[in-house]
Amino acid sequence: MPNDEDDQQTADDQSTTESAESDQLTSQDETTDESAGQTTGDQSQNDQMTDTQAAGDAGVATADDNCSGWFADAESTSKRAAEFYVRNELTGDRGVVEKIDVFDRDDPESYSCNVHFSDKTTNIEVVVFRNEIIVREILPGISKRLTCWYDYRCPPPDRDLVLTKRRCTMMAPIILRLPSK
Repeated sequence: MPNDEDDQQTADDQSTTESAESDQLTSQDETTDESAGQTTGDQSQNDQMTDTQAAGDAGVATADDNCSGWFADAESTSKRAAEFYVRNELTGDRGVVEKIDVFDRDDPESYSCNVHFSDKTTNIEVVVFRNEIIVREILPGISKRLTCWYDYRCPPPDRDLVLTKRRCTMMAPIILRLPSK
């Protein structure tokens, strides 16, 4: 009889051990499954940059959801883009931004602004789309002017607006966006 009890005890011990191991495996599998769909902020940012880079010459950038606050603030976005353009593409001191005229602020996909500098001669047109910003100087007539396309993103933690020049070219003043209805 002691042998039968020992055999039964051993079988119970093995059953308990197998059950515990099975629970551990399931727990590990669940953890793996849960974490498989998650990415860190850096990873998703890298994925987004890869998407933008993969677009290459197609010129199609993805919108950065971190920039929704900037996109909603037409004056701040346009001021920053115009100052960036003036500082990097134009020569001479243009003064500071004095006035910003916003057009089609209620359009959910884009808007444009005219940014006026204190030198009274520098006026910059900024067209903001969800995935790019186009900036050019407003000049009289139809003469060619430097027009620049910028990608923008707002990386955490501070979500400051970061512009990256995609390209600049001399071109006639074409309509960059249609007014909303």
